[in-house]
Amino acid sequence: MRTLVRVLLYDVVLAIIHIIIDANLIYSYFNAGDTWWAAATITAVCLPGLLELLTYTFSFLNGDLSGVKEYVFWGVFFGPVLFPFSLVAWHVYQVYKGEKHFKIYHNVARSRVLTSLSSLTKSALQITLQTTIIMITWSKDTLPSHIYQMASVSFSLLTLAKSCADHHYFEVSGKDITAHTPHGQKIKRLLFNLVQILIRGFIIALLGGYLQFFILLFIFIMVIVNYITAIIIIKSDGSKHIWTAFSAVLLPTCFASRDTFKNKDPSFGKKMFAKFYRYNSVFFFFVFGVIALITSNFIIRYTDMSTFTCDNLPFLSYDATCETHNSFPNQIFDLPAPHSWFYFLGNLLVVFLALLHVVLVFMEEVCIRDFSKVIAV
Repeated sequence: MRTLVRVLLYDVVLAIIHIIIDANLIYSYFNAGDTWWAAATITAVCLPGLLELLTYTFSFLNGDLSGVKEYVFWGVFFGPVLFPFSLVAWHVYQVYKGEKHFKIYHNVARSRVLTSLSSLTKSALQITLQTTIIMITWSKDTLPSHIYQMASVSFSLLTLAKSCADHHYFEVSGKDITAHTPHGQKIKRLLFNLVQILIRGFIIALLGGYLQFFILLFIFIMVIVNYITAIIIIKSDGSKHIWTAFSAVLLPTCFASRDTFKNKDPSFGKKMFAKFYRYNSVFFFFVFGVIALITSNFIIRYTDMSTFTCDNLPFLSYDATCETHNSFPNQIFDLPAPHSWFYFLGNLLVVFLALLHVVLVFMEEVCIRDFSKVIAV
């Protein structure tokens, strides 16, 4: 009964609340005439279903599915448009069938993988997207106008941190549904996840405010780097690497098939994932903390590729001709306006936080003491 209550609360009730928040956020953008923000938010909401469609298309073409019926069910009904609703409906059906039915391995595994996919893609993208919008519009809009944005970010942050902690222990255990991790370890990993998500989310959002659409280029580069890294380190199905490539942009995480852990030492998953996390953090530092930062400085200083108006000026920039409140109204160290504070404080923050993130990833296995004790139940 306790399992069904958890599923009903976390995978049904909270999921419905999340859908309502996102729907109201999208409506508020359309209502305010912010069509681009609305379109970007819709893209974030549709991302898990898009990846599910790509994954099952890959598997179908590779001959890994039983037939067209399986492809239509998981690739279409859990596709870009219907994924959020289908995920809730699927969990409602599992609750209706009872706890014994839900605890069948393929049902538990399916639930954890789909929930993780939703959090690691949609929630991750929502955090960076809505944070970027808040940074750009904070000085121009009143606090109440940011309610839905902050609610979406907060809800996505907590959902992502918890889901990633659960996903990590499920994956590194070889997808063993009988493995139990002490709550102390889960809480410590959840806290580490929160800090790392905040760090990466802030860096991507800050750089996105200045790079504008060019930030998508660096996200794409990170996706490609993640995919190549997964191929080298995570010996699994190609479809799992697609999920890993997108999911590991905002937080070090990865997916692997159950066959990857067959006949392997119990510590195999932990070591493999820890290795991927470390490489992922280092690559994030170079892609965003070095290359993207240098590019953003060059673009806003020497080109007109990024255009700024009073409507999209980031919070570390100030233009005296704009009738907006700003916490950084004066130039610093005679650095060129209007982005002088970004050249100084923005650059320091990005480099410092990116380095801090690498240190945290290398420290977390020691601090958390992952799988020092695993209990079969």
